[in-house]
Amino acid sequence: MDNAGYIGLTRQAGLLKEMNSVANNIANISTNGFRREGAIFAEHVEALEGGQPSLSIATMTHRFVDLSAGDVMMTNNALDVAISGDGFFHVETPNGERLTRDGAFSLNNIGEMVTATGARVLNNSGGPITLPPDATSISIAADGSISADGQAVSQLGLVTSDPTQLVRDGDNQFIAELGIEPATNARVQQYALEGSNVSAVEELARLIEVQRTYEAGQRFMQNEDERIERTIRALGQQQ
Repeated sequence: MDNAGYIGLTRQAGLLKEMNSVANNIANISTNGFRREGAIFAEHVEALEGGQPSLSIATMTHRFVDLSAGDVMMTNNALDVAISGDGFFHVETPNGERLTRDGAFSLNNIGEMVTATGARVLNNSGGPITLPPDATSISIAADGSISADGQAVSQLGLVTSDPTQLVRDGDNQFIAELGIEPATNARVQQYALEGSNVSAVEELARLIEVQRTYEAGQRFMQNEDERIERTIRALGQQQ
């Protein structure tokens, strides 16, 4: 394969990854606390031998997480909690500790606060949050402090991490590869859920743009293939 073919193939591979990212964003427009994902492309320039012009290849190198806030919706559930400001809820899954913005919590069969996927919600000390089974009133303050029937019980673990090192892990959760630290400027709101920060209009426009660019790339590679075929046929006829 010649240089033009390598450039086209690399470009198509990056566009396909970006298309998958956009499709995932659109699929999660209604997911509580979902954070849209974007693509970062980089240009790699290689010097060629023999005084030939340099070779430039653009590839998708990273995905980034858009941490802008989603709209907040009020609910009637005392265990629904929305975060305002930077920060995540600290949760524990069978695969380890994770971060999430989805505050649609409930209680499991032993009174532990869990997410919609069953992950245990952790407190500010990294332990599970257990509420009294006979509590009739649950109150969650802006700093995450939890009270049951007027008695202090626990405090939500609100944490933050380097956004460039967050890795999406399914179930609307992230892995913090560089560790976590307390989110000092995060506040919570009870009886509320934060929606997705995906804009349907923007993502659909982005999807159309990527699809058209991908189709243009396919036409380019097809034309290159036909050009090479014609060249080989012409050289064969000269022999």
